[in-house]
Amino acid sequence: MNRRTFVPAAGLACAGLGRAGRAAAQSTDLPACAYLRPADVVYEPTPRAVVEVLLDLARVGPGDVVYDLGCGDGRIVVAAARRGAGGVGIEIDPRLVEWARANVRAEGLDAGVRIDNQDLFASDLSGASVVALYILPEMNRRLRPKLWRELAPGARVVANGFGVPGWTPERVVEVPTRYRHAYLYTVQPEHKAAA
Repeated sequence: MNRRTFVPAAGLACAGLGRAGRAAAQSTDLPACAYLRPADVVYEPTPRAVVEVLLDLARVGPGDVVYDLGCGDGRIVVAAARRGAGGVGIEIDPRLVEWARANVRAEGLDAGVRIDNQDLFASDLSGASVVALYILPEMNRRLRPKLWRELAPGARVVANGFGVPGWTPERVVEVPTRYRHAYLYTVQPEHKAAA
């Protein structure tokens, strides 16, 4: 599906304004969006060129399972699936969950990508071989023990824009965003002991 038809289709799916949704939109019986809790950050999509840099940095390929924490529109897990990896997007905002699911469907990747409406701090990350982050340093700091506890040694973590305080990156690369850097971390056995 090309971008011109993809974006409007995704927008209609998000707004719930498909055929059935238009009729329901005129009703007063519409369900309210159910937020798990307020989001910690404002949605800012990772530029598509940076998505590819992150996936290259983590050496994503077939056999990997990429978890994107705060997946927004799902672009990272969609790009990972195009490389033959599985993908799980974790997103707290139900409107973004619907948008991400519409993007996954539009790309025909339903079999390999799942988008979950969850709080990333309550999600089970143990199935990930790669975790992608684009969240603020304080959240990264709070998340670090969970990553060390739940990810297997050898799992890679890529962070866009903000490093993970208390964890020395394996590599730092420049990216064309206002935050300028992407970080690669690898979970080591000693991290498991420190978690």
